[in-house]
Amino acid sequence: MTKTKHWIDLVRIDPLPALLRKAPLPIRYQAARRFNTQNHEMLERLSYEMTQYKPRRQLLESQSDDGSWKIEKKYKIEERNRAMAFLLQLKNMTQLHDFGCSKEMTQVQKGVIALLKTQKPDGKFPLLLHHHGYALWLLAQYKLIGNPFVEKGYRWLAKRQRSDGGWISPSMIPTGVSLKTTKSGIWTTLFVFQAFSVHSRLRHSDTCQKASEFVLENFLAQNHTTLFPKKDAWNYLYTDYTDNGLFRGGTLRFIEALAPFAELHSHPNFKKAVNWMLNQQLDNGLFPAIAGKSKEGDYAVTLRFLTALKEMDKAEN
Repeated sequence: MTKTKHWIDLVRIDPLPALLRKAPLPIRYQAARRFNTQNHEMLERLSYEMTQYKPRRQLLESQSDDGSWKIEKKYKIEERNRAMAFLLQLKNMTQLHDFGCSKEMTQVQKGVIALLKTQKPDGKFPLLLHHHGYALWLLAQYKLIGNPFVEKGYRWLAKRQRSDGGWISPSMIPTGVSLKTTKSGIWTTLFVFQAFSVHSRLRHSDTCQKASEFVLENFLAQNHTTLFPKKDAWNYLYTDYTDNGLFRGGTLRFIEALAPFAELHSHPNFKKAVNWMLNQQLDNGLFPAIAGKSKEGDYAVTLRFLTALKEMDKAEN
């Protein structure tokens, strides 16, 4: 990868025209907001179309008055019900964000409050560390950095960083493996690091720096915990709104997490990742959902990669 004045110059075929013309409405809207801001007429039209977009309207209409959504299955253990309600909240609030909903909307405000209500007094969110990290990253997307509950969640995570710079959820360690001697989880650490990378103050912290070193050192390594343990997990570039799909992203998520740090762009593993992504571009200009398998290309993956390149350029200039 060579440094150029314009991020788009790194890409063999400019995929922006395809994103603006052919992608599903939410992708077209996000692409216009990020890369075509001078076209006010297009932005206004897409913004209006998003308010009428059926999946968005259905999701908002299915929200309860308290900002939550009803889980389909009830469990005998109340702790399990709370955990599943939290996961559903993560999925639906992610979807609303992708549908262009912002914290200025009353229903988003209620959704955020419902999400924060799942926190324990010490700042911990339900389920595992990657869920906790993702929740903080999502709250940052809604511009809630500085919120006392969000900050408490970051402090809780920072206290649990291990000596190798990473994090691991004890329940994800294979049987017979010692928690004390095993290294941190690669994907768990990536999600936690990504949460710190979008925090305006904590991205400069020792916690974040140590985490970035762990992430960079373990690029392409096979994870030893039960979270995406296969080596080809790095090829799964897409994300979706399923329990595991929220946490996909592979090499692209690696790039996204490191993009804001100009000083890390010269690291061999970062350059290797970006060059590899650039080489995945298909002849139609899009990037695949799963490298080596998908032939048609994925609009959301393409938009995310372009956004990461823009973020890299912003960090370096």
